[in-house]
Amino acid sequence: MQCAVIEFARNVCGLKDANSTEFKAKTKHPVISLLAEQKRIKDLGGTMRLGAYPCKIKSNTLAAKAYGRSLVDERHRHRYEFNNKYRKIFEKKGMVFSGIYSKKNLVEIAEVKNHPYFIAVQFHPEFKSKPDKAHPLFREFIKAALERQNRK
Repeated sequence: MQCAVIEFARNVCGLKDANSTEFKAKTKHPVISLLAEQKRIKDLGGTMRLGAYPCKIKSNTLAAKAYGRSLVDERHRHRYEFNNKYRKIFEKKGMVFSGIYSKKNLVEIAEVKNHPYFIAVQFHPEFKSKPDKAHPLFREFIKAALERQNRK
């Protein structure tokens, strides 16, 4: 999701210098950055956002269709997040924030309106996917790809 957000910021929102502060600390548009409480940490070992967190799913979205419910738990392993300062411009340009960690108002899932299947996530769906039981987002991605292929 982080790289998708950077690309969307640059090429759709027109924020040419958009970046993650992980890649470019002094970027003019830090669309991905450390959480405020992470900025004060000097010893980074064991301090990232790690483990399962609840994610509230927005109705009438690809995520809602995939999960079939309004609340899920997903596993994380990172310290950089979407910068909510940019939410309005992204939404105005067609990005839908379809999954939110409500306790801290963090973006978990981003989608692009009017796209056959564009969904990007902050968490790691591969942590909860198995060969005999694919994660709902992987399952729906494959399903959408097959449907698109069959339309040709």
